Amino acid sequence: MRRPIIGLTTGKRNLYTGPNRIQESIVGCDIDYVESVTRSGGAPVLLPRVGDRSVYPAFVQAIDGLLLTGGGDIVSHRYGEEPHPSSRYQDPVRDEMEFEVLKLSLERGIPILGICRGLQVINVAFGGTLIQDIPSQIEEPVQHWTNASDSVLCHTVFIDEDSLLARVLRTTKLATNSWHHQSIANVGRGLRINCRAADGVVEGIESASGLKILAVQFHPEESSQPFPIFQKLFDWLVHEAQDSSNRP
Repeated sequence: MRRPIIGLTTGKRNLYTGPNRIQESIVGCDIDYVESVTRSGGAPVLLPRVGDRSVYPAFVQAIDGLLLTGGGDIVSHRYGEEPHPSSRYQDPVRDEMEFEVLKLSLERGIPILGICRGLQVINVAFGGTLIQDIPSQIEEPVQHWTNASDSVLCHTVFIDEDSLLARVLRTTKLATNSWHHQSIANVGRGLRINCRAADGVVEGIESASGLKILAVQFHPEESSQPFPIFQKLFDWLVHEAQDSSNRP
């Protein structure tokens, strides 16, 4: 059986440059995304961060499912706000590409999984807004940025029992890792919240109308190898993409 092709979005990274060397830049994503998709039976393909809009339709025509990966903050003007002093790693070229690739993927009806920044892209694309800095804008937050050398399941996520996320993970309570300082403020039109942390911070969203959209604020790709429950999110994406690829 043909493996469904999963497009993984990427960001720009400037490599460390020593003396007398020309600055080198690359596009890519964490290898854990690639390996998680592969373990679920998908064929991961990296979608390079490019500014030429004419290539985006070709990207989307070539894939059966879309994975919006983690990364820096979205430029806050996209949801009508000035940037918070803590905002970092903004990349308007990546923003433009991901918002357009998301739009085209929705038009094709292929499944979409968003992780961390990917969740935020989906929410803003549907008209939602973001909390720009959890530590300074939320009262008594739990730790959402873990300073640890490995993936640590450091805080609890409480999942709505009637959600797609609960059906995929087969639980309504989950300990997760956490590496984010932003999250959802106002949820986008046509989306619903499917889980929250103990401090009320939104940790996941999905379509409220049956579209194949699922997104989480934590990082399942970092934990899917030691903790198989997180692999189920990639299983969902690949399974739905397989169905999409079999449609006439």
